[in-house]
Amino acid sequence: MLGSIKDAVDREMPSIVDDASELIRIPSRNPPGEEMRCAEYIYSRLKELGMHTILLYEPFKDRPQVIAYPPDRGPEDAIILLNGHIDTVPEGSMEEWSIDPFSGIVKDGHIYGLGSSDMKSSLAVMMHICRIVKDARVILCFAIGEERAEPGTSTILKHLHNMGIDSIRYGIVMEPTSLRIARCQMGALWLRVTIKGKAAHASMPNAGTNAIVRACRVVDALESYAMSIEARKGNDGSSYGYDVTNNSICSCIPRCSVTMIEGGVKENVIPGECSLTIDRRFAPHEDRMEVIDEIKALLDSHVGSYRMEVIAERSPVSIDGSSMLVSRLSSILAAIGIHYHPSWCFPGSTDNEYIVREGIESIVWGPGSIEGAHAVDEHISIDEIKMCVYALASLLNTISVST
Repeated sequence: MLGSIKDAVDREMPSIVDDASELIRIPSRNPPGEEMRCAEYIYSRLKELGMHTILLYEPFKDRPQVIAYPPDRGPEDAIILLNGHIDTVPEGSMEEWSIDPFSGIVKDGHIYGLGSSDMKSSLAVMMHICRIVKDARVILCFAIGEERAEPGTSTILKHLHNMGIDSIRYGIVMEPTSLRIARCQMGALWLRVTIKGKAAHASMPNAGTNAIVRACRVVDALESYAMSIEARKGNDGSSYGYDVTNNSICSCIPRCSVTMIEGGVKENVIPGECSLTIDRRFAPHEDRMEVIDEIKALLDSHVGSYRMEVIAERSPVSIDGSSMLVSRLSSILAAIGIHYHPSWCFPGSTDNEYIVREGIESIVWGPGSIEGAHAVDEHISIDEIKMCVYALASLLNTISVST
């Protein structure tokens, strides 16, 4: 059986690479939320590949999502859900890229371009996996809006529920983990802090209060805060960010970064207002309100007048260390020479929060590097994609046979 899977993977890999490149060539940046063309390509291509395919015009009519399942299976047969997001972040400054971010070029054993790692190569894997495991009891979900914590995946799950699909036990969110299995993921709080000052003519700065200067003091304080939360220790002497479940350690390290700053109205005006955007990553065992209170206390001690609002948030996730899915996938990876500790914590925040919330045993796992995602000259190893396909096919085969 393993030999036949390997042969099927070898046959399908050129098409997977071609589709990954084509997906990269279709911009799907968010903002502004331009996933439609990419979703339509996935829908049409899946139909060509013989899949049952649904184009879901929810929650936004101009940003469709895609659901698919194998030709010889009804959706009610699905046991495992594969999830990926269609949207990417914007490319940033084109001048910094050494290649066209929308080229999808293949060179030196890698696919290059925006979204190659996060996560259009995984979408291509999902599109073709049922041609390798023809009896897979799987449902494929291609979601919009993940990069901005929008309700793409949660809407798909609601739609599946309305279809009467309640057989799904396992899930994989195919984010770039370098094939490390993440049974935990960090939560995220995105906060906007508007710091008040007093506007004045720049020739008379003492007549006003410079909000940008105040903001700089807050940035310095947040940098110190970020270092302190990374170094915290728990009662057992382990790092504060470690979550112990079922005698297994999942390293989840809290982070805090200032990611945007905006202030000033004119070159000769002392600014009366400056805004900061804060990205605070919090571990499964941290309390959301305690995190917010910590940042409020820091602001209170460093600036007099400010306003803070939560822009968006993502929940942390942790499933039990005895997970069958984790155990089985770990064994498959070990058999092909990939040895990782199965309790890695994904440092980003993903749509896995919605899947686990439905009572589904779900992990984050896929090809590509999180370190290279959202970065200039993003790329992914074709060999790593191939190892992912082989491991995923082996997993789906064992789940389909044993259940």
